[in-house]
Amino acid sequence: MSERPPPSAASMTWRLSEAAPLVPAADVILRQRLAALSSIGFVLGFYCMHNQWVQVGWVGLMTLAWFWEGGFQDFIDSLRLDRWLVGVAALFLVMLARSSMLDSPGITVKAFWQGWFGTGLLMLVLMTLWSVARQPRAPIWLGVPLVGVAALAAAGSMLVFYVLDPKALFGQRLQNWFIYGGWNTVCTGMTFGFAAVWASWNWHHSSERRERLLYLLAAVALMFATCLTMSRGALLALGVAHGAWLLARGWRRVLKPLFLMLGCVFVFQASAPVIAHIGASELSDRMGVSASELTPEMVADGLVAANPAARMLERSDNGRIIIYSAGIQSLTTWQDWLLGKGLWADNDCWSCSLPWYPEHLHSIFMNALVRGGVPGLAGLLVLIGWGLQRAWRLAREGEGLWLVLAAFGITGLLFDGDSAFSMLTLPRFEALILWVPLVIASARHVAANDFAKTRFER
Repeated sequence: MSERPPPSAASMTWRLSEAAPLVPAADVILRQRLAALSSIGFVLGFYCMHNQWVQVGWVGLMTLAWFWEGGFQDFIDSLRLDRWLVGVAALFLVMLARSSMLDSPGITVKAFWQGWFGTGLLMLVLMTLWSVARQPRAPIWLGVPLVGVAALAAAGSMLVFYVLDPKALFGQRLQNWFIYGGWNTVCTGMTFGFAAVWASWNWHHSSERRERLLYLLAAVALMFATCLTMSRGALLALGVAHGAWLLARGWRRVLKPLFLMLGCVFVFQASAPVIAHIGASELSDRMGVSASELTPEMVADGLVAANPAARMLERSDNGRIIIYSAGIQSLTTWQDWLLGKGLWADNDCWSCSLPWYPEHLHSIFMNALVRGGVPGLAGLLVLIGWGLQRAWRLAREGEGLWLVLAAFGITGLLFDGDSAFSMLTLPRFEALILWVPLVIASARHVAANDFAKTRFER
């Protein structure tokens, strides 16, 4: 009789070698639920919590409750068991030490304390997420509420901004109404696109008919909402994410989600002239001019274009090359290249030569170079590469969601985003689309390896 084949990584991640028994005690279940609630609140904060302080409050309360019930040991285990997460903590500490002990142009006391708080909070969130991610049902605990709330936020935002709001204008570039009463279109596109990929994955891998239908509806709504933001970075990230999916699983297994994504984009492109016409008519009525008299200055890129593909190409780099050049030119000494300007240096240290104030460097990689020098950028790239390696191994064993989501996040952050080293950034979404998939992939990789080791030893 032939030997039974070894279990896949996806099937092994249900248990660590030091995990609780098959029927956990009530206190263990309570700790797991509190940690899960903390992480669920963290990811939902990017879709339905008005500002980051509501999100911070939720995470803080749930994490304290988790610690109170004895979860601190599980929290510390994340560093004891995972060398990749130790690397993340080490890079964060090095960046904090450099920024605290060495000169940072224009640093203020407020920036100092907010910087420590933002980086420390991010590390706390990632360690909590790691503890949750090694549980067998973590993808369901996190994915179901994220996809559901994101889809409701997308539908609600369209209803408010296109119908209910006194200033409603059909066809305006979509913003998430639940964040700040109207989140930036790029941030909205990145977060909705991230949820769209998750919804598409769940649709493709669900076996129950009702679940498949609900996930399909959510995926379509979120992809169309992403298109309505007209965010080029989000649409590029969608394409790269599906490319990573194709690479990991083969074209036969990815045809349906690939056609779903392309179909949504095609329908948006085909319907855009109608959307633009209705929007222009409403805007002309509001301004008391005919639609033919509307000028680009009146529209100010606030409406969906009649030809979105052409409009996205016309927008060129939107000043990013100038911003990146200013960032590199600010590194004027060898010390700047070796140590950077510091995490909390005033933005004037790199933006003073620009004719406008861009608020941030629009790339986490350029930010890492300017703030941490070549070592800071190298450290970030090593951690991302290491995390992708673990995600790839899981993907080859059938658990490819984290690789696909990581591909989306990294692509989106090539030309957008602020800092990878803090939770309190201006765009806010970096922690969601970069660290969430990498941390979950690493946790489940460690869980699979530890289970395989225990099985072999027995």
